[in-house]
Amino acid sequence: MDFGAICTGLGLALAVGLIIGVIVPPIVPAWGAFVAAAPLGVLAFGAALNGADEEVWPALLIGPAAAGGAALITRDVVGGAARRARPSIEDVRAQTPAGVAAIVVLVAAVIAVLSLVLPPVSLVVLAVFVWLWISRRRQAERKHEGLRVLR
Repeated sequence: MDFGAICTGLGLALAVGLIIGVIVPPIVPAWGAFVAAAPLGVLAFGAALNGADEEVWPALLIGPAAAGGAALITRDVVGGAARRARPSIEDVRAQTPAGVAAIVVLVAAVIAVLSLVLPPVSLVVLAVFVWLWISRRRQAERKHEGLRVLR
């Protein structure tokens, strides 16, 4: 297996996950974003491996995980930005603000281009996604830490 082809495929799958995470409407459940991104992650990862004349089977494992995970994290971050941007709770179910969507799509394009030109960059992007996921989970756990019912 060619390390560069795997890194390129990983970067393309992460970029696809970013775009799907921002496009899927907030009313769709989180698993819906994962399911929407998984097949496209397989295609993106498989295209990178096929272009390097490598076996395509790793795309079936890594592609859905990378694209689906990126879509879930992106959906969470973009949803938080949309909640802060909307004045009332009823507006949260509307689409993602256009500026936020444009920034995420631009970042996805940069990740895709960088992973084509300099493949190991995708490992750094993966590390950033893992760090973001861990920090958001810790923040969510601490959110109601001091609250308890006194009887």
